[in-house]
Amino acid sequence: MTNLTKISLIVVVLILACTTGQGKQPQPEKVYRIVYEAKSNEWYKEQAELWKKEIERNSKNTEAWYNYYNANRYAHFEDIDQKDKKAKLDRIIEEMGNAIPETYEYYLLKYWNSYNFEDMSAIEKAYSLDSMRADTYYPFISQAEITGNEARFDVFCRKLYRARDISAWLLEYNYNVLMSLESDAILFTNGDNDTYPVWLLQQVKNVRPDVMLINISMASIEKYITHKLADRGIAIDYNTLFDKNKDESANPKKRFIQNLYHFLADTYPEQKLYFALTVYNDFIDDIQDQLFVTGLAYRYSGKRVDNIALVKKNMENSFRLDYLSNDWYRENDLGKSIRDRLHMNYVVPMVMLAEHYQLSGDSETALRWKRMAIQLAEQAQNEETITEIQTKLPDLM
Repeated sequence: MTNLTKISLIVVVLILACTTGQGKQPQPEKVYRIVYEAKSNEWYKEQAELWKKEIERNSKNTEAWYNYYNANRYAHFEDIDQKDKKAKLDRIIEEMGNAIPETYEYYLLKYWNSYNFEDMSAIEKAYSLDSMRADTYYPFISQAEITGNEARFDVFCRKLYRARDISAWLLEYNYNVLMSLESDAILFTNGDNDTYPVWLLQQVKNVRPDVMLINISMASIEKYITHKLADRGIAIDYNTLFDKNKDESANPKKRFIQNLYHFLADTYPEQKLYFALTVYNDFIDDIQDQLFVTGLAYRYSGKRVDNIALVKKNMENSFRLDYLSNDWYRENDLGKSIRDRLHMNYVVPMVMLAEHYQLSGDSETALRWKRMAIQLAEQAQNEETITEIQTKLPDLM
């Protein structure tokens, strides 16, 4: 990437190290969705077996079925390919239908297992059984966004906000993502943790409604991308973008996304394109030299961008950073490990500022930014990054 510090960027976390306590009999534990908490592969495999035993004790135990399905969904079995894994999950849903029909958990997981926005009947049934549980709100929000149903989008964004299902720290993080952008920017995001919080901030709190969010996971859906871009007066030939350079990549979604942002940059150069730092590198590997860190986002530009000035303006004047050190009860937060790893995305702009102030002769401010970067790396237990920071800024003590 052009003119970026060489500190490694750490983005969306999917798998984290986890060990079972020595000498203790393993117990079944709640298996949260990986947007809340991520564990090791071995932990998921162990939990799958433990919850299976709970089901054998009581086949009507809805909690056991919920956790058993999630454990199997998130485990990566070395001896099973994706097709066989999908068949395994399908069998679990079928078994649930026999054991716990007409339950919230059955209909919720039945929908998750297909996640088909064309058929919302299962999630609608789950919602009718318990409208206070936030799990059902996410699919309704996504489907409303895809179809352009603004009224439903607003209703379920507000329900989700009131439910407090998204951690406050994640809203703070995504607030700072939005503050990394110029006015009227187009922001590409990756998945749940960099998309739903932005939607809530925009829709419920009216934070940066000028920004257009394009979710990469949904962008290859023709109905979604065409109506989103039409709101900006941008017309695309979907089939052409999808088929262009068809033989150059085995991943059609990646190919489409890359064709899309190249088309936007070439045809609509007035549009300011940004990528959240959480976007998988695989999607942007062909434009690394045109990406400039502006805080918690990359600015995509074919011309040189004075990104240190943007980082300084955004982080010092617009970001909310107090929560990084003053977030009470944070020690045992659900998703603490994900939070600490995601916060590593602050390290690069912090080090950039430390270097800037060191060169400017302001060692005090430079040291403050260095210490903040090291603090975040320590919280994530990332010794390699701590060493890199110390090596890069040895004179700041």
